[in-house]
Amino acid sequence: MQESMHHAVHRFSSPDASAIVSAIDRDGIAAVENFVDPADLDVAQQFVRQSVAANGGNYLDFKGSGQLDGTFLKSLPSDPGFVGLCHGIYEKSIGAPAPDTGFYQVLRCLSGSLARSNSLNFHYDSYVLTALIPIIMPDRGKRGDLLIIPNVRRVRSSYAGNMIDKILLDNPLSQGVLRGLYARKSGLIRHVRLVPGTLYLFYGYRTIHTNETCDPEAIRSTALFHFADPHAESGLKTLLRRH
Repeated sequence: MQESMHHAVHRFSSPDASAIVSAIDRDGIAAVENFVDPADLDVAQQFVRQSVAANGGNYLDFKGSGQLDGTFLKSLPSDPGFVGLCHGIYEKSIGAPAPDTGFYQVLRCLSGSLARSNSLNFHYDSYVLTALIPIIMPDRGKRGDLLIIPNVRRVRSSYAGNMIDKILLDNPLSQGVLRGLYARKSGLIRHVRLVPGTLYLFYGYRTIHTNETCDPEAIRSTALFHFADPHAESGLKTLLRRH
């Protein structure tokens, strides 16, 4: 694959972070248009199409950046402009210094027979801030919108409180209610039409969200960068992960 010329992302300032926090507080999500250089986006799109084809046209994901050589997704997690923006958003929204941690990065490629089972699963993220960059979006049928019910909860003071929230959400009854609201086009659920190359930022920890289904013949690919697990030091979380 042709090596991408990695263009440094926008240099952001403190007012940029403030404006984005205001937008997320007001609308549940903020968008930075034309965030990815078109040439870099094209390389990433080629990578996704080739990867999906090599996987028989089926769903796959890439965790971390280890397999993303040649794309802008390899270097973005360490780009000073991107890191600085995410730190600034965290600090202005939480009111505390950003933790010195990296991102939990996932490139999702939704396609094929598993597309339906990986859609309409409403959830909270484990990380305070979610940065999402669409790589490829369907151009026919269902668009694969991002669905959000924004800023439903606060950051919990304990991992146990966070677990209770997740149990209350991740069960057949709650999922059925939310899918029913979606089917009835409830105004409670906001549809966000995603544009490839735009950067979207929202509080994934506080926001109930999922992706809309899309045609199994299409590809819906998004790059996700999760920042700041508020329960990273939880003894209970560590204990549960050992068992």
